[in-house]
Amino acid sequence: MSDSNVRMLDMDRMTERRRDRRIPLGTKVGIKLPGNASAIVGTCIELGVGGMTIHSSHIPRMDEVFEVAVLPPEQGGAYMPLHARVRVRRCDGLEQAGLYEMGVEIIEVIR
Repeated sequence: MSDSNVRMLDMDRMTERRRDRRIPLGTKVGIKLPGNASAIVGTCIELGVGGMTIHSSHIPRMDEVFEVAVLPPEQGGAYMPLHARVRVRRCDGLEQAGLYEMGVEIIEVIR
């Protein structure tokens, strides 16, 4: 398969995933990087079937894999955080200096 066919296949998969329903959240997320003792706190902007959008100060590498814990909304009862292993699929700088938006793919739900 040629490089251009592979890129088109990747674009088709990305387009297909964006058709999944996205739920706006705006809740806190803890980002646990391998080798770091403390988590980086960010905000989970939206959650979908296969991924999520996160705002944080962490500047990820493309395809970087790490764990996240998405806290439930404050109103709505006692729910457990969503713990998942995710892979970075995109990252863009935001207007606010030092803040980045990353799109991550959920590769494993831990609990």
